[in-house]
Amino acid sequence: MTTTFSKTIQTFLTQLSKNPALLRREVVPGLTSIKKRLHSQGDANSQGTGNQVTDQETCFAATLEESGFKYSSDIMPPVNAGLYYIYQVNGTQRSIDFQAYDWVDGSKRSLLNFDLKHTKTETFFLNDGWFHENIVYVISWMRKTSAYRKKKVEEAATFIALGQHIPSREEALLYEELCEIKKKYNTDYKGAGSFHCYLRFANTYKCDRFTPEFSEECLTLSNRFVEGL
Repeated sequence: MTTTFSKTIQTFLTQLSKNPALLRREVVPGLTSIKKRLHSQGDANSQGTGNQVTDQETCFAATLEESGFKYSSDIMPPVNAGLYYIYQVNGTQRSIDFQAYDWVDGSKRSLLNFDLKHTKTETFFLNDGWFHENIVYVISWMRKTSAYRKKKVEEAATFIALGQHIPSREEALLYEELCEIKKKYNTDYKGAGSFHCYLRFANTYKCDRFTPEFSEECLTLSNRFVEGL
């Protein structure tokens, strides 16, 4: 276990959770340079807006750097030791937006993967994706709050959790059922005549599950997991 890495990540996660404004900062000149670096590491030739570097990702990288992690444009950093991060380590179409790691003597001694989601409402898109085990999901959303006899208002919130802690058992079972249907038509069933069907999901997930109590519980579980890295 690397104490420095674990403690730094725990502080970083707690900071993001307690201060949602960190991931909603205006992308000013200092952050613009970070955005350009991320763009060069991602798919620079991509024309799809879904593959472009988001402001949330830029702010996430900036907060990583403010926490002591250095940007690495390569899987192998130029020096022997230190805390680093990589953007889109598996490419633009795969899960894992960021990977933070402790680089010691030419290898990753500890690492943690992150996947980011953001929405201006209470709902974000999963599409064909799902929540994966031991990946930390960082979700920026707007929580509706209200006090007695007062109009409902919205406040920025950041939910942080490992993938295995987010969906309920009922939700996971439904997703498995949908995957079987998808497999039937995309793999086993070849269509009719000249028509070949291919199913894609447009699944969404509603953030009303992320109550303050559940958010605090998931943050605690995430920090506990980080202790063992």
